Amino acid sequence: MPDPVTVTRRAALGAFTAAALGGCRPLRTFPFDSGTTGGELEVRFFSVACFLVRYAGVGLITDPFFTHIPLGQAASGEVVSDPTAVDPYRPLFTDLGAIVVGHGHYDHCLALPEIARSVPAQTPVLAGETVAHTFAPLDLPLRFVHANPLAATATSLGNWVEAVPGRLRILPIASGHPDNIPGVHLFQARLTEGRTTAPHRAHHYQEGDTFAFLVDWLDAGRIAWRVYVQTSSRGLPDGLVPPDLLAEHPVDVALLAMDCARAEAQGRESIQDRLGPRRILFCHWGDFFRAKDRVPHEGVKVDLRRLKRLLPSTPGREVLFPAWGSVFSFSR
Repeated sequence: MPDPVTVTRRAALGAFTAAALGGCRPLRTFPFDSGTTGGELEVRFFSVACFLVRYAGVGLITDPFFTHIPLGQAASGEVVSDPTAVDPYRPLFTDLGAIVVGHGHYDHCLALPEIARSVPAQTPVLAGETVAHTFAPLDLPLRFVHANPLAATATSLGNWVEAVPGRLRILPIASGHPDNIPGVHLFQARLTEGRTTAPHRAHHYQEGDTFAFLVDWLDAGRIAWRVYVQTSSRGLPDGLVPPDLLAEHPVDVALLAMDCARAEAQGRESIQDRLGPRRILFCHWGDFFRAKDRVPHEGVKVDLRRLKRLLPSTPGREVLFPAWGSVFSFSR
């Protein structure tokens, strides 16, 4: 019987090759949204699903990932974060109030060890148990908060985490992960105990459970800004929260994966329909095997030109397709 790890690696190589050869078109002339200025809520997009959101001196980073690793290396070589890819941004992390990680694949958490060097000690990381177990051997100076027992669903309120008391609170929400390519779903394991060696291969970063997050920045006990984060989705009911939460305060900004964009473009009911966000930034559109200083290409399963055409901004809803490195500043 074949070794399961060998089978997994073969599947990974096939999926990585499909990602590289699956018609991922260059985006040299694509009209990305490049940013805005003058507002009070700042949203900075690095790449894949990595955002930095800041309001009133309190920041939050999503799915930390800065190092784009070439295809061959990702398939069979070392997969670790490059400190020099993070170095230019370290001053941005000194006021970080929390980190959220949607799931454990390396393109959603690879930079955690590097981020840990630049944030306040014991900064909370809201993530599934698998993510905490993946990084256990590194003994990072972070406080891992397991999202699994706290997660809200469409019928359960879940439990808020006071990341910065009186300033920042976060609610994990049960979500899901689609196939990487049709019929292939890589590295799905749920770890039940800590790894004994540091992760350094793609298959060391197992998916575990997947989460979305509702994030509230607070002023004097009131919600100043509400941001919804869903960096992976199979479609509804993934990411749903009880309606009472949305009645309390609407979603001001939603950071959503391409799966959500495709659902809407196909005319299916999507998380956007349930949330009614005022602004949407779509992410995870790019081929992250390419260096960030090269012309970006679409990722596998993505037709960005079609999506931008079918999902325009409308009165009451601004839709943005951010370029890598873009910064947006929003006002009420």
